[in-house]
Amino acid sequence: MQKISKFNPLFAAFLVLALTACGDNETNIYAQDVAEPGHEDHDHEEDEHDHDHEEDEHDHEEDEHDHEDELSAARLLLIEAGTDTVHVFEASDGDEVAELTLPAAVSYVYPMQGYRYAAFIHRDDNWVSFVDGGVWVEDHGDHDHPYAEAPQLMDFALDGVKPTHFTLGDAGAAVFYDGNGDTADVAGVVTFSDATIAENGLENALQFTTHMHGAAQLRGEHVLATERDAATSSTLPAAVGLYHLHGGLYEHELTFAEPCPGLHGSAQSEDAIFFGCEDGVLLIDEPSDFSATKITNADDFTDGMRVGTLRAHHHVAQAVAIASGKFYLADPSQAQLQPLGVSMPEGVSAVSYEFVLGGEAFAILQSDGALVLLDAHDWSEQARIQVLTSPAADALTLIVQPEGHMAYVLNSADQQVIPVDLEDAVSADAWSLDFAPAGGVWLGVATEEHDH
Repeated sequence: MQKISKFNPLFAAFLVLALTACGDNETNIYAQDVAEPGHEDHDHEEDEHDHDHEEDEHDHEEDEHDHEDELSAARLLLIEAGTDTVHVFEASDGDEVAELTLPAAVSYVYPMQGYRYAAFIHRDDNWVSFVDGGVWVEDHGDHDHPYAEAPQLMDFALDGVKPTHFTLGDAGAAVFYDGNGDTADVAGVVTFSDATIAENGLENALQFTTHMHGAAQLRGEHVLATERDAATSSTLPAAVGLYHLHGGLYEHELTFAEPCPGLHGSAQSEDAIFFGCEDGVLLIDEPSDFSATKITNADDFTDGMRVGTLRAHHHVAQAVAIASGKFYLADPSQAQLQPLGVSMPEGVSAVSYEFVLGGEAFAILQSDGALVLLDAHDWSEQARIQVLTSPAADALTLIVQPEGHMAYVLNSADQQVIPVDLEDAVSADAWSLDFAPAGGVWLGVATEEHDH
């Protein structure tokens, strides 16, 4: 598995192609009040250095500047379906800030842990590219100050065969490369942080001896990654290993004795790491020296059912496990998965789901356009918001603000974005787009506090 740590000719070739495909406009900036990267806001410099203004006039200018910062505190990056184009919008009002051309068509997009950068997975083209959303916050001692600049494609990028699963930990992100059995390309893992992206630095790497459709979770200096016996016919792994970082490479420490056949899906909370298995959920407890146990399947599991997707949150002890469209609670204090009892009408399915409100609730977007909120304390239904009526089920996607109260439902069939206030349980007027949004990500200041 090759990797990019500095700008290289192959990536440059992709950028040349991108520039050719869109004329000379790889990045189109639409907003008039957004500074170019690396340049300070001229109005801010005047406010800071012009001491001849009257006191009330100066206060008025500061209030205006603070208001602009609040409006620029978050952005939505939306993928235009079937293209290599990303549209950047202000999350507050839907104004388009910029249009970016990426190196290839996008498969998935994820936020980095600081919510300044987004990782775009180009699985079919063996690339991961990164975009600076242009919004971040700095600690100024007595207040946190938000900044807004033009979004930009970063020089930092990754190459490897079939990048697929992307996961976040407190120390950064992990990308799992599946490899390819037909071409004898092996699987691997790379880990990196916001600082790696900003400095165009070196990522940490782990390389296997065979291909697999696996996953990895980053825990400080450790990575927990799936392992597959090359002699088996399935591309799914059946075990998890613990690896420790030494000089930029991960070295094998142990393979957990508790097996995980048909492994697919992983997540982590503050203390635990979860992996989905055919026979339940593999639970690995970090405070107990990475001890491994199995949470077995619920009694209502039928033949062919297995956990394939997991969702977890740093502030929630349990994980949500999804098996054949049904929701279960993976509780470290329980030996068996517990049904969540999510009520859906006949023929309705869940199309997207995430923890919201800083882990206080779990949101499920249904194919009938309803957004259901479960209280993450007792897992009762907290609210049901009918965002759309009779939508095309395969056209819906959910984007959430990580610590705040907003969510955004993408309706690609009607080229819409519908903002939803999760605290008030109401949806706002839809934003009309001139393209079909295939997915997206929220970037910005991940707190509600913007006051100086």
